Amino acid sequence: MKENFSIKRLKITGIIAETANAKTFILEPLDGWQPEYSPGQFLTLVFYTRHGEKRRSYSISSAATEPLSITIKKVDNGEFSRLLTSHAKPGDILFTAGISGMFLLPVNLHAVQLYFFIAAGSGITPCFSMIKTILATCNSDIVLIYSNRSEEDTIFLIQLKELQQQYQNRFTIVFLFSNIYDVERSRLSNWLLNRLLDKYLKAPAAHALFYLCGPFDYMRMVNITLLNHVPAQNIFKENFSTLPRLLVPKPPDTDAHVARIHINGETYQLLVQYPQSILAAAKANKIFLPYSCEAGRCGSCEAGRCGSCVANCISGKVWMAYNGVLTDEEIEKGRVLLCQGYPVGGDVEIAF
Repeated sequence: MKENFSIKRLKITGIIAETANAKTFILEPLDGWQPEYSPGQFLTLVFYTRHGEKRRSYSISSAATEPLSITIKKVDNGEFSRLLTSHAKPGDILFTAGISGMFLLPVNLHAVQLYFFIAAGSGITPCFSMIKTILATCNSDIVLIYSNRSEEDTIFLIQLKELQQQYQNRFTIVFLFSNIYDVERSRLSNWLLNRLLDKYLKAPAAHALFYLCGPFDYMRMVNITLLNHVPAQNIFKENFSTLPRLLVPKPPDTDAHVARIHINGETYQLLVQYPQSILAAAKANKIFLPYSCEAGRCGSCEAGRCGSCVANCISGKVWMAYNGVLTDEEIEKGRVLLCQGYPVGGDVEIAF
């Protein structure tokens, strides 16, 4: 599910301090916009600075039945996370490029016996939306393993404990705090995760889905451990970075080719040549396509498996420098990332 790429306005109607460094922003869509989204997706905010337009994506923390909200943790040297958590106030207007993201629950929630969430820090944000949705709409069991420095740093601590009490027969939470000197209650490790899986993975592996969101090293350890217990296709990961790629590999064809792009009922034609990607060429020609990370990375805990610029290549061939988003099956069907895409071997035609 992906919203229209045009810029929309949102008004901040409420701000909730979750921790000393994290706040939830309740948002009211303006100008008749009625956003639709799935749990796990993110909102891309657009900031107009003296250095040009910049975009940042933040995970939606509300369930679809609740007022739209995002939760933001202040990040060291985070230009806009610091701005919003320190200075934003009710009544302020924000701009958004819409809702996107491929970190999603299955269409049939009831078909899964157990949902297993493993999150660290602000990685809880997309998981929180998913957990609330599952608890409200089906009878599946949920296990959450949630790592933080301390109770005081734990986003949604009170809300999660209330949900655990309300759904105590279905919802199990293991809180881990690194300031506790107890190997079974402190940092998550391969050893501890194996113990927790032995204790809480009651459903057959084929009937359990795993959702991971946290720092890169944390998720790598969790993923490696999980692969000893469950099939890879049952593991879903959310990771995000706005850092640009320092090195862009050269495509096998660096000649200029025409890209014809169909979007929102309009058709645009532009010339694309390395080192400009299709997205970069479109931006240079004032053709506004959806995008967020511009790095071909998996999505986010400040939002993420990004996929904002995913489109269909309906003729020709698009070569991608990086791809941390699309599966092999999606690529075979012609899905491409325009932020990492270059026409090769001739002209291409692309549709959203």
